[in-house]
Amino acid sequence: MNERALRWISVVVPTTAVVVFELLTHVLFYEAVPAWVNVVVAFGGITIGAFAFSAFMFSTMGRLERELREGNRRLALLNSVATAASESLDLDEVASAITRNVMQALATDAVGLALVSEEDGELRLVAQSGLPLNIADGSGRIGPYDFECRKALMRGQTIITEDSRENAACAGAFPDGPAMTCLSAPVRAKGNDIGAILVARRISRPLSSDEVDLVTALGLQVGPALQNAQLFGKSGAIAVLQERQRVAREVHDGLAQTMGYLNVQMGITAHLLADGDLEKAQAELVAMSGVTRDSYEDLRQSIVDLRAPHSLCGDLRRTLREYVERFSLQTGVPCQFENGRGFAVALSPSAEVQLIRIVQEALTNVKKHAPGATAWLSLKTNHRRVCAVIQDDGPGFDPASVGRSGRFGLQTMKERAESVGGSFVIESRPGVGTRLEVTIPMEGVKGA
Repeated sequence: MNERALRWISVVVPTTAVVVFELLTHVLFYEAVPAWVNVVVAFGGITIGAFAFSAFMFSTMGRLERELREGNRRLALLNSVATAASESLDLDEVASAITRNVMQALATDAVGLALVSEEDGELRLVAQSGLPLNIADGSGRIGPYDFECRKALMRGQTIITEDSRENAACAGAFPDGPAMTCLSAPVRAKGNDIGAILVARRISRPLSSDEVDLVTALGLQVGPALQNAQLFGKSGAIAVLQERQRVAREVHDGLAQTMGYLNVQMGITAHLLADGDLEKAQAELVAMSGVTRDSYEDLRQSIVDLRAPHSLCGDLRRTLREYVERFSLQTGVPCQFENGRGFAVALSPSAEVQLIRIVQEALTNVKKHAPGATAWLSLKTNHRRVCAVIQDDGPGFDPASVGRSGRFGLQTMKERAESVGGSFVIESRPGVGTRLEVTIPMEGVKGA
């Protein structure tokens, strides 16, 4: 019953009751009984009717108030869960926020959240509070005491067990504890069931139909947030693996080759010493000392670069300018930062990291292969992309031959740019210096 119907009832019913009562008393009792009796009967009848109607009205208003309060509680829970889920892309944090809010809002004894694993299709518990230990194994995989969540996923609807003692899937979870009311509600995202919310509360306080509807609605709302967190975690793992592969390749191209060279030269030096050729052996030792010193400097610079502060969606221009100044101070290589005008930088954190790494690698190459050269770094942006140009006035080289030899880390820089949807172009020839251009698309425009 809505407010409009209640308003009409409050007007029509009393009026109609009084009119009908007056007509009946006038027809039946007007001439048969004294006037004072007629008045008493009329007064009594109207009083009883007024009390009955008042009780009906207050009962209806109380029910409407309870429904409104329950609706507000439902909206508050949905809002708090949505807010908590949107504040993080970490799956564990999102899942914990969901179970924590459900437990607080419904005052349940236990809450759990299980998701379908992409590897084997098994349900795995990702967050829980108050659930017994035997509900999942060490890997989080849910066993037979699953609160009927597998059935809920198969049917695509919420399953309720009023008394846990009457269902093996619930009874095994609480063998020695009090009897529980168990509920399993599917979690859906993009039309697919990706998991289930598990709720348990003592049968002395059974779940109401409104609470069941609330958990069911929650399963429909949190699905996209959980799926986004899963995808983010997967992309993060892929990014870490790719970065490990790049680091391994750089170590192989740098330190491993140096160690291989030193191993060969040590063998040559040993033969020279055995033959008594001390002068050549001394020359080999001096050469190896220089290679070792250069390798140490390269390794030290690589460690500094890896620990250099990143912008991470902050001020990328300032980060690059500070790095250029620090690089020039530490290496003695004259390097200038030219900050071109344009749109504010709007790159993702991963894209910013890759751009900074490319700049670091390019400037390191200037130090190693263009001694005495001056380097320039410029950053230009428009509404679609960020363009970084690194150039020097060194001796230059033939990019085709260098690409075949694998030197300078050109392939690594190219892979870094392409991993974030960008491009990498190199221009160089002997005697005219080198120019590298890295272009990465914007994620959005933050203003001019």
